[in-house]
Amino acid sequence: MNLHLHFILVNADFNQSIADDFNDGQESEDNIKHLWEDELLVNEPVIDFKIKHNENFLLKGFYADDKPFSFEIPDVSIVDCKIKSGMPTQFAVSKKLVKKTEKTVDEKKNETHFYFYLKDGLPFKNPMPGVYIINKNFPKELTT
Repeated sequence: MNLHLHFILVNADFNQSIADDFNDGQESEDNIKHLWEDELLVNEPVIDFKIKHNENFLLKGFYADDKPFSFEIPDVSIVDCKIKSGMPTQFAVSKKLVKKTEKTVDEKKNETHFYFYLKDGLPFKNPMPGVYIINKNFPKELTT
């Protein structure tokens, strides 16, 4: 299956009553529902995926001087994908950032869309595609 992950920042100032009264329930230029959306397509066919909540995520990479780093990030929701090549593939969002999630499946197209609606007003980092970590839990060693 093709797996699409959507990360959508919800505008805390959106007012549904205003949308209902003045714009047939829809958002408008002055009353925006979502501030932005990132969509990712997992680059290989996905055999299976699971959402794990209240997990620790291992953020790994390299400093500018090519030294490796590894930090454990607490309290995240992890999208754990089993892909065709067998390569472990994960995406993560800090639990406190998640307002709600949603899943849609299109059997005919053999694709699944999973949506993370993120809360507005909480500062976070996006160190790589598909990873959103609340500032409080982001390693200070990576911010200097």
